[in-house]
Amino acid sequence: MNPYDFQSPWRRFFRSRRFRGFLERYAACRTIVDVGGDPNLWTEILGRTQGVLVVNLSLTGDYVSLPYIIADGRQLPFADKSVDLAFSNSAIEHVGSYQDQCRFAAELMRIGKTVYCQTPCRLFPIDPHLNAFLLHWLPREWLTPTVLRYCTLNGWLLGGSYVYDVTWISKKKLMSLFPGCRIITERFLGLPKSFVITL
Repeated sequence: MNPYDFQSPWRRFFRSRRFRGFLERYAACRTIVDVGGDPNLWTEILGRTQGVLVVNLSLTGDYVSLPYIIADGRQLPFADKSVDLAFSNSAIEHVGSYQDQCRFAAELMRIGKTVYCQTPCRLFPIDPHLNAFLLHWLPREWLTPTVLRYCTLNGWLLGGSYVYDVTWISKKKLMSLFPGCRIITERFLGLPKSFVITL
């Protein structure tokens, strides 16, 4: 089983909460660029994919029904303020170092008339990238291939082929990455689960 298949029920639950009011807020947006996109997200949010262009480093067969391009989110091939909404959901933590995240954030703000960017919060006790409790709180050097293989659900489901490429971002750093933007802290059971940046 793919980890995404396993996560589907609770991902739908959290997405329904996160994107409540999204349609009203961004109703005027006719062109949307989704950087690091998920092919299923837009049918869940909008009930359609019209007007959405997905940007990713590589795309699988799941994307064939979506308009897409292969490009690097740190250097997007769009003119300044050329899209109504520059969107990214759970991608900025995968682009690399803090400097790479700065470039990614700057590109979203450059191309978008409005911006929406979400990233998980490290303070939440479950890491959605690993499907594991508390392991992401350990020093990175402790997350050896053996630990990732046998102590995470992703390791069991993927047979040890999972690569942990997450660079967590604090709320303070997000404020410096997205100056002038509003940052909303999503909570579950009182605990901070993720951050949503809007402009």
